[in-house]
Amino acid sequence: MDVGLVGRLASILPSPIEKDGKLDGAIDPIHPPHRIIVCTLCRGAPSGIRSGESLYILRSRLSAPAVARGFTVEGVECMAGCARPLTVAFQAPGKAAYLFGSIDAQADAGDLVRFASLYASLADGWCNSGQRPPRLAGKTVARIPGTPAEGNR
Repeated sequence: MDVGLVGRLASILPSPIEKDGKLDGAIDPIHPPHRIIVCTLCRGAPSGIRSGESLYILRSRLSAPAVARGFTVEGVECMAGCARPLTVAFQAPGKAAYLFGSIDAQADAGDLVRFASLYASLADGWCNSGQRPPRLAGKTVARIPGTPAEGNR
């Protein structure tokens, strides 16, 4: 049985995700946990290779403590961004969520890391296109409003 690239990488490469699914193992009580979700079903253009390798690249780049505090990096088989593979989403409780498409895991990894830092610093997750890193310009598929915090309903 072929486990695919994600399975092969997971079996031979260490993951920076530690206890509780957090990259640094700590839960920050002031800032909610943040998720970065990478489609593992998308096939990269022009290679046609599934993006499990992309998930590993992003995990590696996000393992720097200054950027990764409170982030998890997860793979999911489909985010319905098939027309714009590779898709990557950012989510956190009470914050707007973002879906980016047409991501090149090698070329865009640095700007995804920069966006992660920006996103973590935004109380409600909202930013305009001019605030997002340059390589992500034109790659925003959706910005979805977050649900209000319990006390603000």
